[in-house]
Amino acid sequence: MLDNLLRAAVGAATMPLDLAADVVTLGGALTDRDEPYTATKARSVMANVADATKRARP
Repeated sequence: MLDNLLRAAVGAATMPLDLAADVVTLGGALTDRDEPYTATKARSVMANVADATKRARP
């Protein structure tokens, strides 16, 4: 549980870097990405939070 919470916290803390990457690459269009960097990071953070809460339930 703590592992997933730590991953979520680190992911949230590094979100500004992904936002900057989206600005520079026009949302990933210049790097042929299907999804912006920020959306990918947000999905990862939410998955880690969901896993942490799933494990915390009795």
